[in-house]
Amino acid sequence: MCTWRLSSPRRCSFNVVSDYLEVPAGERELEITAAGDPDSSVFAGAVTFEPETNYTVAAIGEVGDMAEKSFEPLILEDNNSNPGSDTARVRAVHVSPDAPAVDITVASSGNALFDGVSYSESDSTEVPTGDYTLEVRGDTESNDGDIVGEFDVSLAGGQVYTAFAAGYLESGGMGGPEFDLIVSQDTSGMN
Repeated sequence: MCTWRLSSPRRCSFNVVSDYLEVPAGERELEITAAGDPDSSVFAGAVTFEPETNYTVAAIGEVGDMAEKSFEPLILEDNNSNPGSDTARVRAVHVSPDAPAVDITVASSGNALFDGVSYSESDSTEVPTGDYTLEVRGDTESNDGDIVGEFDVSLAGGQVYTAFAAGYLESGGMGGPEFDLIVSQDTSGMN
């Protein structure tokens, strides 16, 4: 998973989230090439960006003969409005190719922040500011599935974050990275 905050010639690798880039509104041609091989295009197509709107473009899926999830850009419209001084807005984005739908719970209470987020889907919630240990679990009706990872996050007031559930649950899946929760502060320097 590589994320561009808009479209521009960029080079990045797994778990890199760039700063926002200014791009003129309208239809833009987006091309994604394999890392280190600019002649090997893995996606090319038109993407439309609306004026005065923030976007995240995440490169998701797999490339290769054994790919089970098609490689594609996942285009997300970002809500970076201020959630309030004592509140943080968190968006969960599921981009782990071999993970089932997930629940994300708070370790200290067991409360679910996100319920049943499937691959290439996202959900958003607002929480009080503070430090959290988040548990990513397989989706169950009661949000008590097996924990696949625990991650400590600090959420500041008035800020917006995106948490990408990325990588592979099964070690060595497609030769890719292990499962991780990659947290980006979307409003860094914006509020």
